[in-house]
Amino acid sequence: MAIRNNTYTIYQGKECRISRREGYARLFSHDAMDLANGFTEYKPEKNLNPRIFFKMVSPEEVGDVYDIGTFCIYQGYEFPIIHEEGDGCYILQSACTITMPLRLLNQLGFSQVDKGVFEKKIKREEADLIYEKKELVTDFFD
Repeated sequence: MAIRNNTYTIYQGKECRISRREGYARLFSHDAMDLANGFTEYKPEKNLNPRIFFKMVSPEEVGDVYDIGTFCIYQGYEFPIIHEEGDGCYILQSACTITMPLRLLNQLGFSQVDKGVFEKKIKREEADLIYEKKELVTDFFD
């Protein structure tokens, strides 16, 4: 499963990452076939891997906008997966909160990486369940 933590929409029947820019929707893709649909390659001279393609469209041209985040259950607790590393490991992240106190984060082996932000690297097989949460963004263009 690809780790996704961003904002997405459907454009011409295909899911694309989306951002706002000067009142327009900026769509992103990694599919070179999208060049035929008016997308432009981002910094082709840099030979990026993966390649990135983008297109500006009006808000009326896109479907619903939604945030997607990838999560897992680790040691009985839910954590967002920030990214996957090449060695088959996930980076989990958590804030220190009432429901996730510092004592518990320390017990689970998390390390502080920023003020109030903790991370832990785990092997993929240590995650009991990996899933995505999808939330509709109703005010994306407001």
